[in-house]
Order: sequence, then C-alpha cells, then structure tokens
Amino acid sequence: MSLRVAPPLGAPTTPPRYAYADNLKVLLVAGVIVGHVTMAWTVNEAWVLDEPPMREPLLTLLNLGALVGVLFAMAAFFMIAGAFTPRSLERKGLRRFLTDRTLRLGVPLVFYLLVLAPLVEYVDSDFADWDQGFPAFVTYTWRHPAPGPMWFLEVLLLFSVVYAVVRTVLPRRTTAPTPMPARYLLAAGLFVAVTSYAIRVVAPLGEEVIEDIYLAQAPAWVIGFTLGIVGAERGWFDRISPATSRRLFLVAWSAVAGVVTVVAVTVGAMGADVDEFFGGGTWQSLVLAVLEGALVVAMPLWLFDVFRRRVNHQGRLMRRMGRAAFAAFVVHQVVAIGAVLATRYVSWPPEVEFPAAAALAVIVSFGIGALLVRIPGVSRIV
Repeated sequence: MSLRVAPPLGAPTTPPRYAYADNLKVLLVAGVIVGHVTMAWTVNEAWVLDEPPMREPLLTLLNLGALVGVLFAMAAFFMIAGAFTPRSLERKGLRRFLTDRTLRLGVPLVFYLLVLAPLVEYVDSDFADWDQGFPAFVTYTWRHPAPGPMWFLEVLLLFSVVYAVVRTVLPRRTTAPTPMPARYLLAAGLFVAVTSYAIRVVAPLGEEVIEDIYLAQAPAWVIGFTLGIVGAERGWFDRISPATSRRLFLVAWSAVAGVVTVVAVTVGAMGADVDEFFGGGTWQSLVLAVLEGALVVAMPLWLFDVFRRRVNHQGRLMRRMGRAAFAAFVVHQVVAIGAVLATRYVSWPPEVEFPAAAALAVIVSFGIGALLVRIPGVSRIV
C-alpha cells in the first residue's frame, strides 16, 4: 500500500484524478486504528490489551460494527492497492517494479519487526510473567517475529510479485475500457462465500494459522486485489454508471443489515454462541460467508466509486493526512497501545475512555506519519 499512487490505466495523470484514493485510504487507516482500540473494550482476546468492557447496548453495537468492518475493510485495502498496481508495473518494468515494491513494503515490515514489535509484544498479556528484562525480550521477539498488522505488507508483496510475474509471462492485451460485468461480480462473491465457508471448517474466523495471519479471510484478500487489478486493466472504475453504483449501494448495505440482523437475533434473542458464525461447518457460518461474499465485492467498489465521484478534492489537512496515511498505518499499533494505557491514569467510565483513546490514537498516528514523511530517505519509503 503506497500512498503516492499513480492513476489507473487509461486515466489522465493529473492529481485531481486520484485525490479520492488518498482520501479513501485516510478513512480506512483511521478505521483500522479505531478498530484496534475498540478491541480493548469489547472483551476481544485477539488484541494486545484488555480493558473493563463497555456496558450494553454499546458493547453489542461495537462488536457488530467491528465484525462488519473486519469482513470487508482489508478487501478494500487490497482493492485500492490492486487498482494502482498495473500502471506502476507498466511504467517501471519488472525489475524496477519488484525493487520498488520490496523497498516500500519490506523496509517498513523489517522496521516494525525490529523496533516496534518488541514494544507491542512486551505489553501483551501473554508475556505477563516475563522476568528476564526488556533487552532479553527484544532478542526473543527477533527470534520469534510477530508482524502484527504488518501482515498486510507481507501478503501485498506476495500478491504484487505474483501479478508482476504473470504479466511478464502473459502480457496484457490492450483493450478499450469496458463496463463492469455483473456476472463477474457475482462470480467473485460466490468465490468468497464458498471458499471462506470451506476454509473455516478447519480454520475459523479470528483464529491465527501463521503468525498474525488469519487465513479464514484470505479469499476476501484475493478477490479485493483481483478486482482492483482487473478493474484497472479494463477501465471499470471510470465507467461505473450511477445505476450500477446504486445497485452496489443496495447490495453492500443490505449485506451489512443482514450481518447485523442475523447475528443480533441468533445470538441476542436465541442465545446461540457467536462462535458458531465463525466456522466449523455450521449453518450460521454458511450464512455469514454468503453475506461476506456480497459485502466484500459491493462495499469496496461502492466506496471507491463514491469517493471518485464526490470526494475527489483535498484541502491542506487532507493532503497532509493522505501523504501520511501509510506511515500512520505502520506506527499505529504502538500508538494505539499507548493511548489505551494512558486511559489507565484517569478514572473515567469505559464509555468515555474508549472514544478518547480512539481519537488520541488517530491524531497521534497521523501526526507521527506527517513527521516521518518529511525525513529525507524515509519519505521515499513511506
């Protein structure tokens, strides 16, 4: 995910054409930061810290909102990255493209593993009994790397290399821009639904398979990146009609309503275990996979189109935030943990601590990002 994006294939090269992409990435990065902070107050053992949970009904509402975000947000990141990959490969050629991607994705990943990961893991409850001191812990984390949210960079680098090799062996045939065929989107949604359901029989949603890699959502990542690639190569994004955009809106928000309604009714009213939605071959996991298939395809495309049409301008603040978004993503885990820990020094109810910590984490993450992109050398990476 590079913040200095190039326009999709066939589009003009003037900045106003892709200000929308930076704006959308600002929204998504801020959403990731808030999502991680949310996990501290929602009895979610998947994150680093656990705070006293919020009271109902806010707790249920936040958990449902977090579930919806988890289902489509990373697919949106991958779609944006995919949408600007073909132009980058075409402009740079294979060797320079791979070198550039390795530097832009690999260096932040290594920085996180060597510098930030020890700080993150040191406050993790799994290491509460560690008694050998922080220096020894740093070397321990280097021997047992935990990429945390930087798993995204690992997977994106893999996808980029695969695409570059495929396009080198099978060059793209130049074609005129075409409308986005509904049958392709239906096929993409079915792929996500079927493969997600099958994978979650053995690897439930939310369960790590490799270090910080949640394989249960891999189909959504693949489809997100693929839609970005194909959409850019075939000119789909500049040819989304208002009617198509309305249909994407209806499908996306109907899927959101479906997830919220089915989970709330089944768990809240019927007393079922929410884990039954996350895998194991249950009918609940099948329903969630089907709704996820619709959400993963429709929501990122709808957001992409809305921002392209309506949020394609930037003031001074948004330009700076857009430029800093990637750096903010890299440092946000440490910042979010610091913001949550800071709330322990005040006697506020959880319903106040959470929004305060979330706002602080977003502001500080983007602030640090804005400083990092001003440093010579660093600015070429992030």
